[in-house]
Amino acid sequence: MSAAVSRPGRVRRVRRFRAFRRVGQVRVFRRVRRAGTGPALADGALVAAAGAELLTVVGEVGPLTLAAYVLAVGVLAARRRRPLLVVLATVPAAMTGYLWLAPMFALGTAARLVRSGALVGAAAAAVFIAAAAPLAYEIQRTGRAGSPAVLAAGLLGPALLAAGPTLLGRVARSRRALAERLTEARAALAREHRLAEERAAVAERARLAREMHDIVSHHVSRIAVEAGALSVTAATPEARRAGVRIGRISSLAMTELRDTLGVLRDRETAVSGPGSLADLPSLVAGSGVDASVTDRVPPSVELGAETEYAAYRTVQEALTNIVRHAPGARAEVALALRDDVLLVEIANGPPTGGAPVTGALDPGEGPGLVEGPGLGEGPGLGLVGLRERAALLGGSLEAGPAGYGFLVRARLPRSATAPGG
Repeated sequence: MSAAVSRPGRVRRVRRFRAFRRVGQVRVFRRVRRAGTGPALADGALVAAAGAELLTVVGEVGPLTLAAYVLAVGVLAARRRRPLLVVLATVPAAMTGYLWLAPMFALGTAARLVRSGALVGAAAAAVFIAAAAPLAYEIQRTGRAGSPAVLAAGLLGPALLAAGPTLLGRVARSRRALAERLTEARAALAREHRLAEERAAVAERARLAREMHDIVSHHVSRIAVEAGALSVTAATPEARRAGVRIGRISSLAMTELRDTLGVLRDRETAVSGPGSLADLPSLVAGSGVDASVTDRVPPSVELGAETEYAAYRTVQEALTNIVRHAPGARAEVALALRDDVLLVEIANGPPTGGAPVTGALDPGEGPGLVEGPGLGEGPGLGLVGLRERAALLGGSLEAGPAGYGFLVRARLPRSATAPGG
């Protein structure tokens, strides 16, 4: 029994160990890959090359010269952090006349990293003098400088040793500075493009706002005027009440149109007019639908502005569809909060009267609900727009026949932000 119990434990420990080992191997591989593609590989290659040059003269030099070589090779690892000090540390090796790779590498790095041209020139001069020291010592020992051609040939090597790495390092520094300036120029150009696109978008929104104002507001204003006249001059009380409702709806439409135009002119402008859950009673009262509102959302709960606006638009579109497709039908608007999801449900009965449809707010209940690209197909695309708005917020919307009526149910996140907002 104990063996049967302990064996699964051992298996789990072995699997856990193998998993940790694989993770460790991946981490080591990543570190090696980063080191291999970074400066560490270049430093190692230079140290190896200078060390190989050192091996060629090990049996031909004394201990002091060998110590100077070892110092020059060893300090190359710090050439990026202390370039000028590394150049000075390689000067004794250059004076021997044998080991030149270490001084060349150190001087090239200093010319690439050090900003001051005077300091780089001084370092190059020190390397040149050190490399020319054996020739000067030979001239002093023999007392003969030789012909000018021989003297020039003797100084050619030290001159190339000092001038070559210095020029290459300064060229590399100039290229790096030029690349940085080009990167900054590209970034500035990209910012200019973005600003130009934003200005064009602002201009386009302003143009659309002007056209909407010129076209839509004129007709809505005429509807409001005609509705006011109808509420006064109509022959029957029902017609006068209809005129009052039309006038109220027209005024609300003008308010929402002004809000929409404000958003078009400035996308940072928040919706200041109707569009929150607190406005639902007035929306239902002015919709012309015999509807009731059941709000089960606790007053202490804070909802996102986008969520409230989407809920408001969902109720508004559902009531509009009831007026259009089921005149005279009763409706119920229900709000509830389940975890972090706001459930909005609008149910209506048949247009000929009868009991209203009161589908449950629990997900999955309510026959005939549909969700997908085919939602709202037909002349009107209001439900399609509602579904797209809910999807942008991370929610969903369902609509379809339920019993003898119709049911619209939206699930919206408690706090949501529209993309790009």
